[in-house]
Amino acid sequence: MLLKFSKTYFNKFKSIQNIKDNPSEIEQDLIKKTIKYIQFIKWIPGLQMIAIWNSVAMNSANSDSDIDLFIVSKPNRLWIVRIFTTFIFQILWARKTKNNHKSRFCLSFFCTTTSLNFENIAIKNDIYLYFWMIYLKPILNYDSAREIFIEENKKWCNFDDYENIIGNNKNSYFYKRNTSNYDFKLLNLIEKLLKSFFLPKTKKSFKKLWNTFWIIISDNMLKFHNNDKRKTISKKVNG
Repeated sequence: MLLKFSKTYFNKFKSIQNIKDNPSEIEQDLIKKTIKYIQFIKWIPGLQMIAIWNSVAMNSANSDSDIDLFIVSKPNRLWIVRIFTTFIFQILWARKTKNNHKSRFCLSFFCTTTSLNFENIAIKNDIYLYFWMIYLKPILNYDSAREIFIEENKKWCNFDDYENIIGNNKNSYFYKRNTSNYDFKLLNLIEKLLKSFFLPKTKKSFKKLWNTFWIIISDNMLKFHNNDKRKTISKKVNG
């Protein structure tokens, strides 16, 4: 049976998350900032999608919010996309830090196009992930990656009641029909070198956390959001 949440649960979720029906000036400004900064990374080889998620996408941001980005790469390009993106946002002084996160970018979730089906990372009755996917707001969408993402997750979720929200978020600002011409064999070596250097460092950094459902470090997914609140939200909605 496909996972589905009624409008009653949706209203509870909206109340708990303080979700507005329309973006406020805060969300609009943060989206504009995202569009501006993605200009600097849209060329990265293997990049397939960049989407805003969490509070900004859900119209529940506040004046202190950061901008969470969900970034998708082609297979065997995960580390190129992650390291290049992180480096560029770092030198632009736009990346979130421990002591400075307001209006900055949180680069905590990367995956490849082979891992767009999220059933394996869902918890029981995962209402947060369910609406996370519905509200996902693509800014860059190459090779229909966002459409593939929705279709992959329709294999285990029924989104019929919320097609209007998905439809409202369908437009992206950076779009290419085919990116195959932007790939070349040297990238395989670069990917291998970056992975061999940064994977051990990444595992060491998250050694105490990465075996929890908060942290995922695999060949096709890097999820570093170590304040995953899905269990808490699920209990509140069902409480």
